[in-house]
Formats: sequence, C-alpha cells, structure tokens
Amino acid sequence: MPYRHIDNRDGTITDTQTGLMWQEAYAYPETGSYFTWHEAEEYVAKLNQEKLGGHTDWRLPNRLELQSLYELNYPFESRGKTFYLHIDPIYEFSYGSCFWTNQTKLSAALGFDYNGGEMEWYPRHSVSGTARAVRLNMNPFKLLEFFPGK
Repeated sequence: MPYRHIDNRDGTITDTQTGLMWQEAYAYPETGSYFTWHEAEEYVAKLNQEKLGGHTDWRLPNRLELQSLYELNYPFESRGKTFYLHIDPIYEFSYGSCFWTNQTKLSAALGFDYNGGEMEWYPRHSVSGTARAVRLNMNPFKLLEFFPGK
C-alpha cells in the first residue's frame, strides 16, 4: 500500500487519500501558546502572505478535514514510556492538541482535540486552540475508499 501522506519538502504534506495539502508545522510550536480563533485566522493570512509551499490559498480546515488526520495507532517512546500520537508522525506535533476549525456559529468556533478526538465549541475570543492550515478541497467519499467495510 502506498504511503498516504507525502512530504513535499517545502513545509507542506499532501494527503493522497483526501487530496488535501496540509501545513507540516503548526502554530503552537511557533508561538508557544494557544490563541483565539481570530488570531488563528490572522496566522493563516500570514502563511498566505509568505506563500507557504508557493501557495496563497491556505485556510483553516473544517471539522471533517481535521478528523481525517486523527489516528489511534502511532506509539512513540520517550523517557522509557510509550505514548500515542493521534496523528501520523510525518506531521509536526508537540504540545497544543486543540485545533481551530473554520466552522463558526454566533460568537463561537469549533475546535478539534487530537488527544481525545472530540469536537468542542469555544468562544471565538477565548485562548483555546492552535492552527494547522490546509488547502484544496476534500472529497469525503475518498475516505470511504481508504477505510473499506466501515
């Protein structure tokens, strides 16, 4: 089976199963803290100004896009203990597991937590999440092909 995630060697990763291109890094390691949904939008605008991977159409992902990266089976060793990442280790991942989505209602925005795989509505002005940008459009039916029989 070919690799699902391809490192493009320009700060981006292509998910061959969904057709999405993701930012390899994410905001938390760069900023050292969570930030508001509004700041997440500003962060993505900055990536567009900098032309990450040569592209200017980066955006915050929707919930299904973020959930498509959630996986249970990536153990790693640290200081004699086994931990589990819930995302392929090709993506940069450290502290800061709640990611903002582009989905909003009234004064709230939806966040996705990679620790527990849960969605939560947070006030847009709360310092509750981080950001990993995405581009292109996902075909959700391709996920069904990747997970046959489910």
